[in-house]
Amino acid sequence: MKRMLCVLFAVCLLAAGLPADSARAQAPIVWKMQTVWPAGLAFHRNAEGLAKRIEEMAGGRLKIDVVPAGTVVGAFDVLEAVHKGLVDCAHGWSAYWVGKQPALNFFTSASGGPFGMDNLDYVSWLFYGGGYELYRELYQDVLKMKVHVIPTLVLNTEPLGWFKKPFKTVADLKGAKFRASGLTAEIYKEFGMTVIAMPAGEILPALERGVIDGAEFYSPYLDKELGFQDVAKYYYAPGMHRSTGTLELLVNKEKWDKLPADLKAIVDIASRENLLRGWLEISVQDVQALEELKTKSGVNVMETPREVLIEILKAWDKVHAGYEAKDPFFAKVSKSMKEFSRQIVPFRRDFQASYDICANYYWPKK
Repeated sequence: MKRMLCVLFAVCLLAAGLPADSARAQAPIVWKMQTVWPAGLAFHRNAEGLAKRIEEMAGGRLKIDVVPAGTVVGAFDVLEAVHKGLVDCAHGWSAYWVGKQPALNFFTSASGGPFGMDNLDYVSWLFYGGGYELYRELYQDVLKMKVHVIPTLVLNTEPLGWFKKPFKTVADLKGAKFRASGLTAEIYKEFGMTVIAMPAGEILPALERGVIDGAEFYSPYLDKELGFQDVAKYYYAPGMHRSTGTLELLVNKEKWDKLPADLKAIVDIASRENLLRGWLEISVQDVQALEELKTKSGVNVMETPREVLIEILKAWDKVHAGYEAKDPFFAKVSKSMKEFSRQIVPFRRDFQASYDICANYYWPKK
């Protein structure tokens, strides 16, 4: 009897342990993601949408808690926070830490063209022209950062920006105080402008207080969300300083390496889906936002003088040549992008009708 009781007791202990062990085996992986964006901004919502999609595709096995800029660290400190494991991952924009390595500019904002490429050309280079491999090499081998990077949103061409008063020439911009990020800042310094870098959440107060005379951020929809129209009434487009680029998902390398292979694939696929979905969604939202800026907020949408666009290209060529001469990895990425654009840009120019032919035929400017 005593032996039987011992056996029964052992069986009970085993049975009692099974649910707990099973629960532990199935417990979801939970990551904390900090973005570089204010809460409520479309880019922050894009990060929340990505997190939700990953959780859905993973069947709840991977959950990501998304918090806005400033929750753990400031926007400019997010890369270091991921590297050190203060946060597990981040939704970021590498122009905020381009001071660590100028080649980051090619992945965040691709100034001055880039070499004639548009969004489609650029994404083709990124995924099928060796760009993504260079992107990973830059973070892990050149910067020695413990991060795994995944492109997660392709950016549209940005307008030139918001100004408190109109201008006609590059000379009119001399002395203006302007908010810009990344190597774009150096382009405008060539114009004699004073350029001040600041995260998204600080731009509007700086405009209101007169700390800056103008600013660029992204596109009509996001600019409207930030409230530019309340303090500046001249909105110049197009721009040439940031023709395309990406936002990025940064994951702490140790956290990434511990993920099962199927969850790694899910994060990668969800990020690429998000790259396209977010791009298209904001493109549609921009149209309505621009109309509201004009009709409801009294914004003057101004065409950027062609002379200014050409001068931006010339200034970028000068800035670009300087970095190419002194930074081997910058030169390496530049060579890759230039060789790809040398093939694809002339091909598309010669085989596809210029966009303005049909646009002006059906929708001539008034």
